[in-house]
Amino acid sequence: MRRLLFLLLSLPMVVSCSDKYNIAGNTSQSILNGKMAYLKEYNDNAMKAIDSCEVVHGKFNMSGILDSVRCVALFMDNESIIPVVLEQGDINIDIVNARIRISGTPLNDSLYTFLNKRDSLVLILNDLPHRESLMILEGYSEDQIVDEINSKANALTMQLDRLETNFITRNFNNVLGVTFFMQLCNDAYKHYGYPTTTPQIDEIYGRAPQTFRDHPDVARYIRLVNEREE
Repeated sequence: MRRLLFLLLSLPMVVSCSDKYNIAGNTSQSILNGKMAYLKEYNDNAMKAIDSCEVVHGKFNMSGILDSVRCVALFMDNESIIPVVLEQGDINIDIVNARIRISGTPLNDSLYTFLNKRDSLVLILNDLPHRESLMILEGYSEDQIVDEINSKANALTMQLDRLETNFITRNFNNVLGVTFFMQLCNDAYKHYGYPTTTPQIDEIYGRAPQTFRDHPDVARYIRLVNEREE
């Protein structure tokens, strides 16, 4: 979940200037008492605070007027914690032990349903080296180990791919779709060292409506890809 935070862009969608957000935060971690909670968004190549409050007796509350729906990040002092969709309504943030959840508004509910499913798959994928070690101790042959681990890794990777693709396509018309599409683009850029696409990115872009393709961040990245390929 934390790896998402560097990708949280300022991706506004126009709403009524009378719309308001209310954040009610609760934490069981006493170490957070006295810290400052911040909502920050990426702007001008830096994370900039748009709201803040102090954590007192495990509670923190923020509210304000919305001029757009956007993805932001919750920070505790200088430490990034979790992504948040800043949208109209009452947003509940619960930090209980090692579990963090945001709920109460439609996009946040959708986001955390997706993240929980994705985190479960990633956890299983990351546990495959442990399974490989156990198979060695149990006396499996090298071929058996390779076949089983590769088969499971490929199946999990395909599930992740489908989960991410379906999440983005279901959210073509809101900030979540663009945010996580740009995450895939940034992952591709970091992996290859230059702007490029992957089969997954090509599939999503091919299915996207023109309004999605015309989003400034999407259009800018695809333009960079096309310019490099010319």
